[in-house]
Amino acid sequence: MSQLAIVIVTYQTRDLLRKCLSSLQAECERFLTEWNVIVVDNASTDGTSDMVRSEFPHVGLIANPENLGPARAFNIGVSKAVCLSDLIVVMNSDVLILPGTLEKMMAYLEDHPEVDGVSGPFYYPDMTPQKTRTHIMRLFPINRGRPFREDFVGTTFAMIRSRAYRKVGGYDENYYFYNEDLDWAERSKRAGCTFVHLPDAGAIHVLGQGRKQNVSRIIRELYKSNIYYFKRHYPRLSRLALLAFRLEIWLRILALRRELASTGDEARRAELMAAIATYTEARRNMDNEYPRRPEPRVPTFFSG
Repeated sequence: MSQLAIVIVTYQTRDLLRKCLSSLQAECERFLTEWNVIVVDNASTDGTSDMVRSEFPHVGLIANPENLGPARAFNIGVSKAVCLSDLIVVMNSDVLILPGTLEKMMAYLEDHPEVDGVSGPFYYPDMTPQKTRTHIMRLFPINRGRPFREDFVGTTFAMIRSRAYRKVGGYDENYYFYNEDLDWAERSKRAGCTFVHLPDAGAIHVLGQGRKQNVSRIIRELYKSNIYYFKRHYPRLSRLALLAFRLEIWLRILALRRELASTGDEARRAELMAAIATYTEARRNMDNEYPRRPEPRVPTFFSG
């Protein structure tokens, strides 16, 4: 077994992935003797897979024939990683590890065998702190200088024990984009897993690069995923959530139509009409999802 297995999901972020892999290599070489990196490319067309093959031949590359979305892509990578190491890092390709972060995470988990995973703070490239769900979901102020328990560990960047994936299963593949990590956090909490936030184990997160390439499909699937999440975990609130999301979509379409009526720029009008069509389809997808009974698609993982 290697000391660490790292799973990176990427889509249309070749140059960022190059920086990500370079920072990982420098960090791992500093204190590890054996580690594995797995890149799962969701059918990028910007030369991502070719770059990995030529510049990082030691990296395990899985090139999907189509964009499967983060949940399925992470499951593919994690299914390999659980057989390679007891510690797994899941991360996006637009993340740069700060020096010392991996070592601090591994040291904390070694000293606290009862903890199933750790995450840390994110920063913009200028080192301005980012707000994350960890901070938003807490009801009380936190002491940022000390580790604290958290219920949510996302897939942007976290270190998780293989045993947690074997206990909880993988990410629900009914989510195309967004909520797959929130869903996993809900299930892991109910399974009794423990996670800790380490304030001194940070990373730089260049937000939204892969999303920009796929924004239309993300919007079409987002509200459907939201309803699925509520139906699965908070069914009594699902009707209220449906009404709230309908209102949100209606307001977005109203704003788009107002701008459409006030502009004569043909290129902008085409963009606005496409956006209106996207949100209209998103509402239809959401309404179609609501009456369905949630049927999770969660793979199980076994080491061997």
